[in-house]
Amino acid sequence: MRRLEISCMRRPLSIALIVIALAQAGCAARKPPESSAAGPSAPAPAVHAETAPPKPPAIVVAPFAIARGFDGAMWFTEFRASRIGRITLDGAVTTFNVGAALPERIVSGPDQALWFTDPAGNRIGRLDPSGAYTYVPLRAPAAGPASITLGRDGNLWFTEHAANRIGRLTPLGTLTEYVLPHPGGPAGLASGPDGNIYFAENQSNRIDRMAADGRIDEFPLPHPDSRPNSIIAAADHNLWFTELAANRVGRLNPNGRLSEFTLPASLTPFDIAAASDGKVWITAPRAHAVCAILPDGRVDTIYLADTVFPGFIAAGPDNNLWFTEPTGKIGRLTPAGILTEFPLAPAESSAAEARGPRHDLLIGPH
Repeated sequence: MRRLEISCMRRPLSIALIVIALAQAGCAARKPPESSAAGPSAPAPAVHAETAPPKPPAIVVAPFAIARGFDGAMWFTEFRASRIGRITLDGAVTTFNVGAALPERIVSGPDQALWFTDPAGNRIGRLDPSGAYTYVPLRAPAAGPASITLGRDGNLWFTEHAANRIGRLTPLGTLTEYVLPHPGGPAGLASGPDGNIYFAENQSNRIDRMAADGRIDEFPLPHPDSRPNSIIAAADHNLWFTELAANRVGRLNPNGRLSEFTLPASLTPFDIAAASDGKVWITAPRAHAVCAILPDGRVDTIYLADTVFPGFIAAGPDNNLWFTEPTGKIGRLTPAGILTEFPLAPAESSAAEARGPRHDLLIGPH
């Protein structure tokens, strides 16, 4: 993860594939040997196509991002199945097809809908509770929409990593895009306690702040090539962010004061979430760990089994931490370190297309 290269449309794909590769490598190491018994095999019985049609190939479920929904459930995107899933606090899962899309990051909107980025379709998607979905296309080709958040102004804000822009979208579909003054590859973003939007400039090694009128303030990081990526607003009214290439977590207050906290060498931070108790939590998939960072910078680490690769993480309404696992599971972790995993059932390709009504409508200017 230290040498993560992020460019154009490859950024969301790269992050997902890194965690998936870690998981697959771990699974391969534990795969039992195949039987070496010799001898002729019995002929297979004849199967008539009219009574036993070929079964559609199963779609490998790889949950990607996760967020708390308006309804008290947790919602997540599925990297390979073009679906969005909903999991209740007791583990019941419902999935919704969103057409030919690559849903990446997701957030609950002000309109009781889920909004998500679709870098493959170069658009922002909206999924309502009934399962109907609509899309708003972006103006710049291959803009690379990545992270998305709900602003204090009631609008959806998102990064366009490849186009070097920040987008604002009203719930009615009115799109405004701001071209950034310097190249930097905007990645994660969050709504700050001061009403401004903060985002990580992954390739320019800084955190930027955008006012409602588009004015930008830049805060360079003290160490070069730190790769700031995910960012959140915490209960202490500060912005916390991960540094993918530096084994550090940073903290920025709205006055511009920056602090950094070094993690143990094995704990490369991946994603970050803020809990209501004031702690900030990060995932470290390479170490099979989830870490709590206290306001004074102390780190409490919960090491999980070596089959667990925590990816994106979010705090739930039950005071637990919920995270995705690229091995096809959703994890629920209590602050005391008790983990419950909920496996996601693979979907057949034909069934996946039937999940939820298809409404390929376009809203907003295009």
